[in-house]
Amino acid sequence: MNARFLGACLLLLAAGLPQVVPAGAGAPHATLLFTSPARADTAQVAVARHDGEDLPPPGTRSLFDHHVARLGALPYPFAALIDSFRPFDRWNSGSVSLLVPDGRSLRRAEADFRQPRALVAAQVDAPFAPFEIEPFYSGRLFLGFVEAADEIEVISYNEAAGRFEYQLVENYCSGCVPRIVYAKRVVCLTCHHAGAPIFSSRPWAETNANIAVAREIAAAREVAWLQAGATRYQGVTLSTQLLTPETFDELTVLGAEIPVVQKIWIEACGADGLACRRSILAQALGLVMDPGAFHPQSEASERTRALQRRHWPRGGVRIPENLLPSRDPIADRSVIDRLVQDIRVRFARWRLQLAGETSASHDSARKLSFFNQTTHLPPELDPRTLRPPRATLQADSLYAVHGVARLFTPADRRRLREWSNDDTARVEQLVRSGALDELLGPAPVSRVPVLQKVAQLLGQEVPEYCCLDTGGFSPPRMENTPPLAIPAGSVLETFQRYCFACHRGNPVQRLNFMGAATAQAVLEEIRAKPEIRDVLDYARYENSEKEGTLMPPRNSEQRAALDAARRTGGDDIRRMRDAVPAMFGF
Repeated sequence: MNARFLGACLLLLAAGLPQVVPAGAGAPHATLLFTSPARADTAQVAVARHDGEDLPPPGTRSLFDHHVARLGALPYPFAALIDSFRPFDRWNSGSVSLLVPDGRSLRRAEADFRQPRALVAAQVDAPFAPFEIEPFYSGRLFLGFVEAADEIEVISYNEAAGRFEYQLVENYCSGCVPRIVYAKRVVCLTCHHAGAPIFSSRPWAETNANIAVAREIAAAREVAWLQAGATRYQGVTLSTQLLTPETFDELTVLGAEIPVVQKIWIEACGADGLACRRSILAQALGLVMDPGAFHPQSEASERTRALQRRHWPRGGVRIPENLLPSRDPIADRSVIDRLVQDIRVRFARWRLQLAGETSASHDSARKLSFFNQTTHLPPELDPRTLRPPRATLQADSLYAVHGVARLFTPADRRRLREWSNDDTARVEQLVRSGALDELLGPAPVSRVPVLQKVAQLLGQEVPEYCCLDTGGFSPPRMENTPPLAIPAGSVLETFQRYCFACHRGNPVQRLNFMGAATAQAVLEEIRAKPEIRDVLDYARYENSEKEGTLMPPRNSEQRAALDAARRTGGDDIRRMRDAVPAMFGF
């Protein structure tokens, strides 16, 4: 055993620690992650439009951006972000969460059993609201947080663009100024081949649903095993039942279905496939309203099949495999293997430190380099390995009908039935008559415009929707955006400490009034907001009925820091107020 260990160490040191997957093994080396995503056969899996662009198409944003905009600010800590989905869920749950200490993400080397990666999938069953359409979260918003990296990875659906967006929340840590940025898609699509969420398959042995993994997490966090189910890390219990990853699995499958549905809707129906899309939508709305009446051999179903055959791709439409083979980080690795992996991680971190960097760097190239120096996965378990499709659909499939129906929520079923007095045929006929044709072009299908148009045609009040309009949004930012350079001694250092977390990088433009690119421009933005003096007027409003208007918000980390500074005689409030002109100029 000692000889094996010595040999492994010598091999690692001789190779400089990078993991090179043999060319014939099928998994590309991590240094190839910036190459064209065409390697993943994107002709079969791309989502119609703009799929290669990092930023969302103009006029569109991710569901995560809209969620943060609804809240007004990004919640911190991570447990608060998990809880932010609760108010929108009628069961007061809002999410499914897991811990993965030794997984396969780009940040896998920074997670361990003491600080495992926290995975969250939004699961929201919104209550019915007659005059407002609720966002559809389930299967459309996923988070992965690694505390040691100070970074959240975000995958969320872009309703208007019909694609999933890949984002990062950088600098997500106590006392830091977080930045919400869009990631390089080519990096993400190297593992997320279908442009959709991925997850492990049953029995999900990487997660804390595996008793052995949960026990080791509890031991590393010095928690008694009997308390593991009640103790939380980042808002997630240290141990959980198999139902949790099973539900997470179902949500990822639901999300992975959407790109396939959009592909059929746009490409398999053809550029002139209006009749095809009419037929699919009519059947889908009928299925939403009355699932028991749907019949796959009905005249309507045969009509849909006939229309699909006109433009269906000759090789069929592939359903990409979004589930990875299960991997047990404990049972599948010997003590020696785990020790060798630990040496690889420690050596890679040492090399980064010598270069003046950290493993938590947010630069893409450094993250990829660190991943490449520490990863050791056989090709069959490596998420970069191209996976064969789960199935190939032919023109007689009604996959698109079922998929479009699943774009609608149970609350949508209720409103469609109320609007039409339970007349399913009436709604189907509206679609077949061409009354919705303006929404049925070769572009992504979206539930909200369809519902609003149906309401209008049925003489109902058109319900509002929070999360499509981007007129009041700040411009999206890309990964690796340089941080603001603040001169030493500038009052901006104080604003950064107490205000930037909410007012720099906020998706809502009206709240992003410290979001300029240069220090001088930020100062000009601050001077253009005389209201700042009022919300910092502690001498006047503290202990009064207007105390709630004081900023930073009560119970925030920034407020606690400001109060602590005030108790020691600090003049931070005066400095910030002096930087802003008086409301009336006297």
